[in-house]
Amino acid sequence: MNNDRFVFTLSLYSDHKYSRMPTAKPNMNEIKTERWPQEKFERWYQEHPVIPSRDYVKTLVPRIQALGERAGCKLEKYGEASYTTDSEAGDGSVKKTSRVTHDLYRLLIGDFSQERPCYIILGGTHGYEKGGPLAALKFAEEEASRYTDQLNIVIYPCLSPGPYEKELRFTEGRIDINRDAFLDNAKSQEMRAFAKSIKELHQRLFNGDPNGKFAAAIDLHETPFMDIAIDKENAAAGGEAFKLDVFPKGMFLIAFNEDQHLANKIIQNVRREGHHVVDDETLYGAPNNAGVLLMSETGPVTGRVRQLLKHFAAASFTTEYCDIDLTDETPDAERVDPQMAAIRGMLP
Repeated sequence: MNNDRFVFTLSLYSDHKYSRMPTAKPNMNEIKTERWPQEKFERWYQEHPVIPSRDYVKTLVPRIQALGERAGCKLEKYGEASYTTDSEAGDGSVKKTSRVTHDLYRLLIGDFSQERPCYIILGGTHGYEKGGPLAALKFAEEEASRYTDQLNIVIYPCLSPGPYEKELRFTEGRIDINRDAFLDNAKSQEMRAFAKSIKELHQRLFNGDPNGKFAAAIDLHETPFMDIAIDKENAAAGGEAFKLDVFPKGMFLIAFNEDQHLANKIIQNVRREGHHVVDDETLYGAPNNAGVLLMSETGPVTGRVRQLLKHFAAASFTTEYCDIDLTDETPDAERVDPQMAAIRGMLP
């Protein structure tokens, strides 16, 4: 989940196909809202285990590296992120602490010696939202080459590899990197690396021309079942509470007002390919413009990846695929295919 102005009024159960059961609102007033002590924030990440089915090195890196071996696809390491994890010793009685460093990758697909429109695709901003990395990689593997006679594509498959493999929204220090997307002075290591990377790439491709722009960028997000537990923990930690009248079902897009024309094209393609678009009249208390949520109508926000990218791209979007039934056990196609449709809708 990406946005800000939410109080969940939710049922823990819903019909699978676009309908809602009566909702039951978690009572956040019953949850202690005094901010956690700093030590608890610092230890929060390392106390969560790595989930074997999400192991970044074993599940995503081989696919990323295989893409780098293809003609017309260049793999670049743009940084590293190091994480601390507590794990049980062999007898299960004593915890040991280990530190792991993950490489951060981007893929450049196309002929970058040619002046062509260049599009950016990002996944894994919030690690627990699995659909973004899977959709970005599937698009790179199966479809990106079809476009390279007319445009170039840059893919950041997984901005937050540590949170990805632990199924977490937040990174070390319980920092939400999609509240930390600043060109300078970001708190999180992932966002510092990404901001440096995108500035360097823009400098390289546009020869330092401040008027040069990537054609568009899209950051792939989800609103899954886990958001209910995250919201409760946020309340307990004294953090941000997400306000939502009902749990949305389907895809919607967050866009800057000046990008609404392309946003409409993206969401229309999602619908055209047979995926449900959120049809509630409002989203986060703001008007739902046929599946597009406009930034001017959501209230002031800062630190979003789409805002950082807007410095360098003519248009910048966030997808949000929502389903209260969406869990890690959901078949990949259910979460990947709508995101793939959004990517196709962005491209000419």
